[in-house]
Amino acid sequence: MSALEQEIIDKIRKLDANQQKQILQHIESIKPKEFDADEWFRQVEEFRSALRGKYGIGHVNAQGLLDELREEASWPRE
Repeated sequence: MSALEQEIIDKIRKLDANQQKQILQHIESIKPKEFDADEWFRQVEEFRSALRGKYGIGHVNAQGLLDELREEASWPRE
């Protein structure tokens, strides 16, 4: 535990019960949400659909660029 963490804990312990409860409620409200893979995939698909709608299915994508680079790198060099 870092010195800062210990200092925060010490200061919280000096507060009365109601103040401690308020601090804990505040901490609960700002803690990051757990990662939701289903929601992330839904957002990715939504973004992908928006790109396909704007540019069409045959537009250049990251995988296509990587494939091109691999193909170019595999050619014999003189």
